[in-house]
Amino acid sequence: MTAQSVILPLPSDHARFIVLRLKDLSIQQLKEKLEDLFSTRDRLITQHPNAQIKTGVAFGPELWAKLYAQTPEGFTQLAPIQGAFQMPVVPADILIHVASQRTDICFALSQSFFEGIQDKVEVLDERVCFRYFDGRDITGFIDGTENPQFPDDRAETALLGEDAGIFADGSFIFAQRYSHNLEKWKKLKVDAQEHVMGRTKLESIELDDDVKPENAHVARTVIEDEQGEELEILRHSLPYGDGQGDQGLFFIAYTKDLTRIDRMLLRMFGTSGDGIHDRLLHFVTALDGAYYFAPSEELLEELLEG
Repeated sequence: MTAQSVILPLPSDHARFIVLRLKDLSIQQLKEKLEDLFSTRDRLITQHPNAQIKTGVAFGPELWAKLYAQTPEGFTQLAPIQGAFQMPVVPADILIHVASQRTDICFALSQSFFEGIQDKVEVLDERVCFRYFDGRDITGFIDGTENPQFPDDRAETALLGEDAGIFADGSFIFAQRYSHNLEKWKKLKVDAQEHVMGRTKLESIELDDDVKPENAHVARTVIEDEQGEELEILRHSLPYGDGQGDQGLFFIAYTKDLTRIDRMLLRMFGTSGDGIHDRLLHFVTALDGAYYFAPSEELLEELLEG
């Protein structure tokens, strides 16, 4: 089995995330449009071999049940959270992740997919994202410092193993858009921002435990197994924004185990049982969120041919 091409490589400088519901588009028409997308991708890879063109297609639980007789173990929809802060859920049918070193290629792939079906689908989001300086979020802090860097480690974190059978080398996805209140954030001095994040701003060094607040972002998003080993996820998040203030982060993570995301979110939003929430939520707002499954290349091909 082979993982879809966008998952394991390090993130490209540009990405486009398309989130939609089928509405009036039939499943057969969806398959045809995905074939168009992949044909365009392969042609552009041949024409622009240095553009690092990669794609990933994932399906929400409801649509997956219509596409395939079996469901990966643990694949359910994200549950909303009503804690110290609200975390909404906006279920979707399809998530398309397009990445490249060139934003024009991301555009061309989106254009290829939507041609002729604009009125047949409900587009929940089409988010144009970019690498910000040296891999920073627009808060100024480096994003994804703890991401596994080596291919084997990234695969171990993100991909279902051989024991998953037909679903091996597939990956679960959590996607959620966050809007940033930068006006409020910038009123904090750097040391105060560092205490919110739990890291230094310039070098992205985690603060010592005796200095790092228990409600720091790092403290709330790190989860461990019973032996104290950190349970990782593979982040591909990128910032988005315009100069007028609609700015934020499209958070997307690939994982072999959605319960890791569940635990992180409960700790972030203050419903894990200790009464503590992530202080970063005073400056960023979750606008949506959903779970998806990205099958292996082989299983995706089987779905499209069926």
